[in-house]
Amino acid sequence: MAPDINPDYPLGINMIELAQTSITITAAIDRVFNYVANMENYKSWFPGVVDIRSANDLAHGAIGKKYVEVLSLPSGAAELEIEVDQCQLNKLFLTKGNLAGILPQMTVAFSVNEDSGCEVKLQYHSRSPDLTPTSDIVLALREDLNIRANDAVARLKAIMEQVG
Repeated sequence: MAPDINPDYPLGINMIELAQTSITITAAIDRVFNYVANMENYKSWFPGVVDIRSANDLAHGAIGKKYVEVLSLPSGAAELEIEVDQCQLNKLFLTKGNLAGILPQMTVAFSVNEDSGCEVKLQYHSRSPDLTPTSDIVLALREDLNIRANDAVARLKAIMEQVG
């Protein structure tokens, strides 16, 4: 079950992994980071996000910055609040959502690879203490989120590599 639990999470809190993917983008790391850290761009690159808007006046990427997201789910649209929990310039962007029953967390790690491309690693976890790696909702979410996450990084790559 090691792949299901994130042992590197600060404070030793175990979380259930829902999806993980990565991609190399031929663009400057600061450009990619700034685009991702502005969560108002999320609906442009993550499939199923119907709307997302700022919920406070903090700067994009600031710890404590909040957004209201409307997400398309098989059961219908769901609204949740997303908060920036950690942000390290050009290295890490981590948000936590308040969607009941799941308590999602998105982690995006950035690095420069040997060809000077921007390597983006995208992960989603559940922080819910009520779920297990074999819960029906976890199994369904894994299937759905892995497809969406792979589509998302491909969209992000296409947006970031556009000329002009």
